[in-house]
Amino acid sequence: MTESEAIDTAKKRLGKRSIVLVGLMGCGKSSIGKRLAARLGLPFIDADEEIERAAAKTINEIFADHGEAHFRDGERKVISRLLSNGPQVLATGGGAYMHPETRQRIRENGVSIWLRADLPVLMRRVMKRDTRPLLREGNPEATMRKLIEARYPIYAEADMTVDSRDEPHDLAVNEIVNRLATSSAVPTGPVQPPSPSRSVRIELGDRAYDVLIASGLLSDTGALIKSRLGAVKCGVVTDENVARHHLATLEESLKSEGLFAGSIVMTPGEGTKNFRDLATLSERLLELGLERGDLVVPLGGGVIGDLAGFAAGILRRGIRFVQIPTSLLAQVDSSVGGKTGINTPQGKNLIGVFHQPSLVIADTSVLTTLPPRQMRAGYAEVAKYGLLGDAKFFSWLENNWQGVFGNNGPALTKAIETSVAAKAAIVARDETETGDRALLNLGHTFGHAFEAWTGYSDKLLHGEGIAIGMCLAFRLSEELGLCPAGNADRVTAHFKAIGLPTRIADIPQAGADADELWRLMGQDKKVRGGKLAFILVRGIGDAFVSRDVPPDTVKAFLKREIAR
Repeated sequence: MTESEAIDTAKKRLGKRSIVLVGLMGCGKSSIGKRLAARLGLPFIDADEEIERAAAKTINEIFADHGEAHFRDGERKVISRLLSNGPQVLATGGGAYMHPETRQRIRENGVSIWLRADLPVLMRRVMKRDTRPLLREGNPEATMRKLIEARYPIYAEADMTVDSRDEPHDLAVNEIVNRLATSSAVPTGPVQPPSPSRSVRIELGDRAYDVLIASGLLSDTGALIKSRLGAVKCGVVTDENVARHHLATLEESLKSEGLFAGSIVMTPGEGTKNFRDLATLSERLLELGLERGDLVVPLGGGVIGDLAGFAAGILRRGIRFVQIPTSLLAQVDSSVGGKTGINTPQGKNLIGVFHQPSLVIADTSVLTTLPPRQMRAGYAEVAKYGLLGDAKFFSWLENNWQGVFGNNGPALTKAIETSVAAKAAIVARDETETGDRALLNLGHTFGHAFEAWTGYSDKLLHGEGIAIGMCLAFRLSEELGLCPAGNADRVTAHFKAIGLPTRIADIPQAGADADELWRLMGQDKKVRGGKLAFILVRGIGDAFVSRDVPPDTVKAFLKREIAR
């Protein structure tokens, strides 16, 4: 086989896969990679340079300012994003291939090549420059030896191994090209979107859709949408806070599949859910040229999902949308079920439509950028599913809540999947809330009134209001003799352990008044025939709807709670 034939065959076998070079610092990933890219006529990308560009800092500065763990997290996200842009030659940092998620993404989207070098070769190369953060302290050779012991067994999992010696790099390039053209170890076939680690089906007949749950899905959004919904134009809606962290990743993913129509960045906060911003958003979506077959793609928490979902429901009399929730609350609750809407001075979510998404993509890794207060507020909605219908799940949360707040681990995935599955079952039975879907409002009759009382401000986040509301629902149930004593204390103790508010007095707003709170509760969407529906409980995991609680009883209860 001639050189040109080998090059053509290698490129044909690669398809859209990237060549991913792995190995220790000094093995030649950059120098060999550049020559290889030139030989094949492909772009050369240095992952470390992309990380520096994304962080606006050097690698040394990232290590110094934030530590290695922060760097590795950013490295993982950047490489995941870059892998959607093949074919290319991608040089990775020495520690990148050690992350299991990164190795899996490389298997799905690339051909991995380990450039293996002996210790003396590595030391001669790396000591020429003082830019290696892992070698700047102590005994560099001893450090390198430890890295070899730890990493070489993992590097050996690569699709190919090529020795990097003290010889012209073109020899290594020749070997790589020939093996790409002939070796059976080279993965071939089309690049497939990765399968999520979890998937929950919302069964609604011909409007059924999936909720995909996994770490790292954001960078795969373009491929996931294209494979499931076709080659459509996507108008992204997000807010300023989310945009800083995640918009670039989503845009690149959509652009890589030819799906990107434009992005609209809104002001963050509950105050954006109003008629004025709804009108502005709708007009801007039309300016993007979205047609009825295209997609609105909300990227954000519950506010963005509710607002953009409502806009999608009325735009051209209804176009499809894909929810990409970036808060825990949105991933387990507001992104699923099709409720969309805005607030008014009269109450929360009183104007809106039922408009089901076509797909929900819940990337658990984006939650690592969520402020702790927002994470706690979202947890209230997770606990809700245990309190209303699954006592075993609530017990599990009592024992595992610290893992849920851990670093994107299995406990978090389980909590999200269990919550979504619980909501999916209820939505499938009662899509438009004519029956037991009202159970999902446990704590919300009180909580929404608290939100209105505080002006939908950051004095009280939605999940915080719901946490207080659920504590009140249990205490009211006990006072009415519906629930055994001790259940309310158990719920309150759990929320206190999390750091959530549990009393009206915990709200930083002076002047609570029982009559005013009752008036605000009367604006609830669940009022029927002038009667307010309360979600009460017979115990943990056993909620029910009641319309028989006398107003005077509730007002007296509120007065006692205000004084608590």
